[in-house]
Amino acid sequence: MSTSWQSACVSLDDSLTQIRESLDNLGAAREVNVDNLMEQLAGAMDAARSLRSVISSSMPEATWQTRAELDDLLVRIEKTSNARARLMALATELERGSIVHRRAARAKLLNQFRDEAINELRLQADTKPEPLVLPGPEAGQWIEWACALQEPQDNEVLLGLRRGFASLDNFIANLEPDMWVVKAESAV
Repeated sequence: MSTSWQSACVSLDDSLTQIRESLDNLGAAREVNVDNLMEQLAGAMDAARSLRSVISSSMPEATWQTRAELDDLLVRIEKTSNARARLMALATELERGSIVHRRAARAKLLNQFRDEAINELRLQADTKPEPLVLPGPEAGQWIEWACALQEPQDNEVLLGLRRGFASLDNFIANLEPDMWVVKAESAV
């Protein structure tokens, strides 16, 4: 997502720079190639249309009046996109792993908690206009990190998990690190 709006911003800025140069030449009563100026305007309009499309697909209700407001909006869109991607990556990581326990009933209960956490993460990523930011490292290291959290030194992080991700917190609170096994990805 970021690549599309970033390239559109660069294209818009380049077009506007060329247009300004042409207008400066015109203001100095110098020759201006009208066909080039029209191409520059068309390029700027295409880039602006691309940006509006990205914004509309991410935040249909968004409005802005100035370039500064546009830039702020694009930063919000990027943060939202990153938050969604982190949630989806952790949900995928939880799907890849499995619970190992000597008692089948305990493994079944933890797998139920894991499924609830996966659903919570996907729901948060799919339905929230601006999903909560998941604390911690990337998905591959997240379980180990979360299992190492301790009270009272990590109270703030733990409270944030409980408030924003209750099912995920419940899963982690009941999981011991040696119970978690991630299937190795096979090389194709």
